[in-house]
Amino acid sequence: MFEHNSSYPAYAKVIHLGVAVFGIAAFLTGELAEDGSASTGYLLHAYLGLSLAAFVLVRIISGFTTTKELSFKGWSPFSRLQWGLALEDFRTLLRLGVPERDKHQGLAGLTQAFGLIVFSWMALTGTGLFFLGGGVETDVLELIEELHEVGESLIPLYLGLHVGAVILHTLSGNPIWKKMFAIK
Repeated sequence: MFEHNSSYPAYAKVIHLGVAVFGIAAFLTGELAEDGSASTGYLLHAYLGLSLAAFVLVRIISGFTTTKELSFKGWSPFSRLQWGLALEDFRTLLRLGVPERDKHQGLAGLTQAFGLIVFSWMALTGTGLFFLGGGVETDVLELIEELHEVGESLIPLYLGLHVGAVILHTLSGNPIWKKMFAIK
């Protein structure tokens, strides 16, 4: 069995926790924003979303640094190798096995990239709505709103994939969640 012995450093855990907490909280308060930009619900949703944007920005910047745990180096969701590993992982799942890869490889890497893309998309479009939405409806603002709503439907899909994978690994005897939440 492939063991995930390494744990993430504290800064990576804080970034992950920030994206998770503010991303889910912003998602859950999305309906409160429907009452207009002067409502308390809108402001709550907006500030949770702006906090998400800050954590996503830190995560993306850290991806371009030399930190091994968060680096984007060698982690391309668009590479032929990545998709080949993901196909192998999918075949393993079809045989009722659990794929075992290092971080950012195969289905795990594609799932993580998908989540980062979705939360980045939501942070970018939400920030655009916050700063451009002064009460005057324009075609650009309406387009950004529509793009934001598309991302909104992808968040439950991502959470299902991510949380489902963590549960699957845990049930198979490899609790990978401990890498992110173990306190040392």
